Amino acid sequence: MASAPMISVYEDILAGSIVSLICAIGNFMMTLVIIGSSRIPSMKSSFGMLTINQNLAEMIPCTTCFIFFFFGYTLNWKTVIDNSYLIGASAIITVHIILISFLLISLNRLCAILFPIAYNGIFKGKFLAAFFAANWLIPLSISTFILVFRQCRFVIVHEGWFFDESKNEICGSLLEIYRSFQTPLALITTVVDLSALLLLVILRNRIFKSKSVETRRREMNFARQVLVQGFVFTIHAFWYQGGRNLMPTSMPENWKIFWTTSFSSNLLHIFDP
Repeated sequence: MASAPMISVYEDILAGSIVSLICAIGNFMMTLVIIGSSRIPSMKSSFGMLTINQNLAEMIPCTTCFIFFFFGYTLNWKTVIDNSYLIGASAIITVHIILISFLLISLNRLCAILFPIAYNGIFKGKFLAAFFAANWLIPLSISTFILVFRQCRFVIVHEGWFFDESKNEICGSLLEIYRSFQTPLALITTVVDLSALLLLVILRNRIFKSKSVETRRREMNFARQVLVQGFVFTIHAFWYQGGRNLMPTSMPENWKIFWTTSFSSNLLHIFDP
């Protein structure tokens, strides 16, 4: 990647303010989703609990990014910038928690379609608690080993206002390998979502034959929600990887990086809820 020009204080403040605003709106919307999922009768189910779990996971990086970009760049606190690895650590820890939570929601919908009788037994009680425990503890344990014992760091890159790994001999390529698991998790989730859509189209009459109109409407709404989430997530993945090539050549490289990384990643916190 070509070296970017030195960034002015004005640009720092602008980039920090944009992300801060996005994260503030995202946190507000995720709070509404959590409240709604706990109060709306149709959401008082395993699907509602999975939705709460996913939004709680998303609120962590959304909150830490708000703190970092607001105090670090908008208010220009150098101490915050110098300790960016702490924010990067929260991102590394939570990204896989968020991806697994998306996968659990998709599996929840697929199971409701394929195994309606066994559904309540699989996504209820001890099984659901086990899913939540695995969702949080496995990524947390692996990330702790990588960040603490292998001293890997995920730090801010000033020329683009985005987080990237800082390599050292102890860490090696371990952090890069761990991050690479994001792609298969996203692909598996997409396959599950498409399978659910295909089954709804093919088996719609059989699936809803013995269900009330209200139940059909609720199940279809839940299915649509999962599919839309998957679509938004997939679009972001393509934008993150190749969006830079779609931007005007006259745009400075640092802003191309910003719009496709920090900006788009945090924008998910608005569109997803």
